[in-house]
Order: sequence, then C-alpha cells, then structure tokens
Amino acid sequence: MKSAVRHWRLSCVAALVGLLALSAGPAVAASHVTATLDPPSFSVTESAELTITVSGDEDAVPLIPRVSGLIINPDGQSSQVRQVNGAVTAIFARTYRVTANHEGAFTIPPIQVGNLTTPSLTVHVGAAGTASRPRTGGAAPDSDRDSSAAVAKTLRESMPTMKVVLPKGRLYVGELVPIQIKAYFREGVGARADGPLAAVGDAFTVSGLDKRATQTQEAIGGVTYNVLTWNSVLGALKSGDYPVALELPLTLTIQVPAADLDMASRLRALFGTRAPGAFMDDSVFGGLFGRAVQKSVTLKTDLTPVTVQPLPAADRPANFSGAVGQFQVTSELTPAAGAVGDPLTFKLTITGKGNLSRVSSDALQNSAQWRVYRAESKVTADDDSGLQGFKTFSQPVVPLQAGQLELPGLSFSYFDPEAERYVTRETPSVKVRVTPGAGATPAASALPAGPLTSAVQAEDGDALAPDVSVTGGHTATLESPVLRPWFIASAVTPLVLMLCAVTLIRRHQLRLGDAALVLHAARLAAVRINLESMAAALNRGDPTAFFTAARHALQEKLADMRQLSTAPLSAEDDAEIQAILAMAEKAIYAGENPGPEMLRTWQRRILTQMDRLEAIA
Repeated sequence: MKSAVRHWRLSCVAALVGLLALSAGPAVAASHVTATLDPPSFSVTESAELTITVSGDEDAVPLIPRVSGLIINPDGQSSQVRQVNGAVTAIFARTYRVTANHEGAFTIPPIQVGNLTTPSLTVHVGAAGTASRPRTGGAAPDSDRDSSAAVAKTLRESMPTMKVVLPKGRLYVGELVPIQIKAYFREGVGARADGPLAAVGDAFTVSGLDKRATQTQEAIGGVTYNVLTWNSVLGALKSGDYPVALELPLTLTIQVPAADLDMASRLRALFGTRAPGAFMDDSVFGGLFGRAVQKSVTLKTDLTPVTVQPLPAADRPANFSGAVGQFQVTSELTPAAGAVGDPLTFKLTITGKGNLSRVSSDALQNSAQWRVYRAESKVTADDDSGLQGFKTFSQPVVPLQAGQLELPGLSFSYFDPEAERYVTRETPSVKVRVTPGAGATPAASALPAGPLTSAVQAEDGDALAPDVSVTGGHTATLESPVLRPWFIASAVTPLVLMLCAVTLIRRHQLRLGDAALVLHAARLAAVRINLESMAAALNRGDPTAFFTAARHALQEKLADMRQLSTAPLSAEDDAEIQAILAMAEKAIYAGENPGPEMLRTWQRRILTQMDRLEAIA
C-alpha cells in the first residue's frame, strides 16, 4: 500500500515538471563568445575579417581595443537561431574589417563582450604584393584576390600628395620668407587629421601652421583635386644645405568603386558577412556603390633643398642684434615739453619686414640732464603671417634740470638679405623745453642730479659757538619770567591782534579776487585732496596710486612755499623730500611694490615731512 502511494506521488511530481517544461518553452543555452580572424595573414594592401560570435546575449556589444598599426572598423552584423534537442540558441555575429599601416606582427588583445572575453589573436602583415595565407575556409577564391587587387590599385591612385612652394632656394641665417604648403586630394577621398602639420628637423622654423587651411580645387592632368593651402613663414636657423620637410598624419577614407569589384564580392558586401546565417547588415547600401577603405598615412612633402648662408662677419656693426630684413626707424617724445621731475615718454619705433623678434636697439642712459627707466617693447603685426609689422620701445625719462634740454639720437643696425649688406639707421636728437617743476626748489634746478640741496649754511661752517658762562644779578625766585601771567599777556596779545588783522586782510583780498591768494587756497586744497587719496590708496594696497598722490601733494606744497617766499629748506628736509620723490618714481615708473607695511612707514614719513613744511611756511 505504501509503495503504491509513493509511486503515485512520484508520478504527480513528474507530471508537474513536464507541464512546467512545456509551459516554459524550449530551453536557452548558456552564453559564450568566440573570435576568429580570416585570414590570419595578409599584406599591407589587403585586409582581414574579424568575426566575433556571441550566443545567448543579443545586447552584448564587443569592446574593440586599439592596436597600434592596425585599423579595426565595423563591417556588418548578422543573427540566427538554432534548436538542438529542444534547446534554443540565439547566435549573433559582428564582423570588423582589419587593415594595417605597415608590415609586422601584431597582437589583438582579448576582446571583452559583456562578462566574457575572447582569446588574443595574432596578425601577420607582409609587404605589398605578398601572397596572404589561405583563409580558414580553404584557399582564397579568385574573386577575393581580384577584390584585394582592386583595393590596392585604388589606394595607390588615390594617395594624396603635399608640396612646399618657396620663393627662393638661398637664404641667410635669421631670414624669414613666406611659403605655401599645399596638400592635394583626389575627389572622393575623405581625410581626417590625426595630428598637427609640423616641420621636420632643427634647421628651420615654420610659423602659422596652426591656422586653418584654405580649400580650393585644381585640375591637373584632367583630374580634379581638392587642395588645402597653408600660408606660412619659413625661418632659417643655421647655415648649411638642408631640405624643407613637413609631415601631416591623416586617416584616409577611400571609396573603392563598385565597378572594380567582382560580382561575388559585391553580393557578399550586400548581403552580409561570411558568418553562418548572415543576412542584410549595415553595409547594404555601401555594397551597392563599392567598398569604403580606411587607411592611416603620414603625408610628407617632397624634400626641397635650401642653402642657408651665415651672416657675413665683415663690416658687422657693434650694435647688431640679429635683425634680418628691411626696416625704417623713427622716434618721438611725448609730451613734447615738460617740467623738472615730471616724466616724459621716449618712443622708438622700428617698422618693416623681417624677424621683428630679433629687433633691438640702444636704449637711453642716465645723464646729468635725464633720469631714465627700463624700456618696454611691443610687437604689432600688419598681416596674419607676422612677417611684416613694427616694434615699439617705450622708455620713461624724467628731466632733472630746467631749460632747453636734449635727448641724444639712437642707432639701429640690421642685415638686408636683398642688398646683402649691413645697414645702420639713426634717429635725430630730440630737443625739449623743460620748465622748473612744482616739486623742484631753486637750488635743485641749478644742480644736474643728486639730492636736493639748501642754500642755508652757517657762516662759520660746521663749527659750533663755544659755551659761555654768564654771571650777574640775583633773583628771589627760580620761576622763569616767561611763565608769569603779566609776561604771557604782554607777549600773546600783540600776536593775537596781528593774526586777526592778517586773517581779515586775506579774507578781504580773497573777496576782491586776489590771484595770489586764490592760487594759495587752491594749492592747499590740492594738498589735502592728494593726502586723502594717498590714504585711500594705502587702504586698497595700490602703491602706484599711493606714491602718485604723495608726489602731487609734495609738489603743490613746495610750489606754494616758493610763492609765499618762505625760508629755504634745510639739508635734512631736502634729503627727505628727495628720498620720497625717488621712491615715488620707482613705484610709478619702475613698478616697484614696497608692500603694505612699508607703505605705512612711507605714509608716516610723508605726513611728518608735510608737517615740517607747514611749520616752515
């Protein structure tokens, strides 16, 4: 009885499993991946077919690695379904076209497809014309050999060329000449730059290669070419005989006409790959009109020989700095007149065609009449190539004396490659009228340079008067008479009355429009405004504005003192004013930055000096 029950239960379980199997449908086989290369060996003018077959996972996409020297591009895909003993397997095949840039042995690393990877593959690439190994399906059909020959023929005929157009074949070291680089592509050939156009070797420089090329069309021998043209400048760096060579890495896309392919090849391209069950793929329409082949090449110019001559040593000027070309030189001083202590700007402009980067000239030097600062230069090009333009040297100069001053002329030397000789051009001297500056004392105007000096000097030189012992009457108290009330009243009362009278007189003169007092009041207001500006510049950390305001405040105060005919300055005051003005020139014209703490120190010195000047006035 128990055995019958057990048998009945087993029968029910088996029936249930069968029903579940029927309801679930056919079983799906486990996923796996394979990779094959057909043929494993081919020449540089041929190609191979990489097939990656995946079973059971339609969404898995192969991750094709990059292999230096090989180009692997998608060529199609197909799918089929197999059922073996009720198990259903979906097979997806993806194909890739493999070409090579050069001969050699290559290894395609394992290809990842989802969670699976393929084994690595070895590729052998021979020279052009080398017979490839038979494909895995047996000997290569005649149609394949015909197709490979058609591809090789198209590659040879469609290969672009590049050349350099030079104005002359003999240059001097440092000479610049305009050149053109032209690349010729047959119609139907696509190109993608894989790197910049660059010069080869260290004998020349080529500028302007980073600019966009212009595109035109030219007919040569009955064939139409698309022409890319770069307008550049060639510079010779060293003497000798050297070829001008340039390189441009490209990836070409060349269409093999359908008429050059046999019918079997076109049908195979039209209806898919060699994978079993392959049908229509991505190359359907491409197969109707031919096959597109990609190839990486490095386009090189024909070697154009150029003779570079050294610059002659004979008659070379001492101030020659390497400028080669044709140039003109001019100079100017702005403004055309000034005052002692006020800066002017001397400009030297060199205009012409040549290597402006090597253009240099003598600079003005310090003299008894002038204090000069470092010159700044700027190059401005007149054209896109940079071959022609001008270079300007700007040099701040400060007059130290009043009167009719003169700035000496400067010279500039260069080598003219057309005339094959050195040329020296000179600028005329510049005369300028300089008036006494607001910050200069009469004594300073008479001195060529150095610190401000005072006309005050002891009659007996530096000797001090001897101490004198005074004896005489006695007093009942040690209190000084100066501190007694009657003495203070008698001394202060006349002073107060005099100050009131002076104030009333000056106010009356101001009301009547006295020019001297109006100017005095204006200068005092300017001093106050500049001191406020100096404090504001200190707070924002601007040393240039700080010392500009300080210099203006000192100049206004000194000018006001001269107008009021106050006593001459002491040597100590002169030295301190000169130190302040010298530091102002360094900060304003030489870009010196003392820093926040030092600026506060200079502010204390300036305010102390202004108080001393106020006391003198």
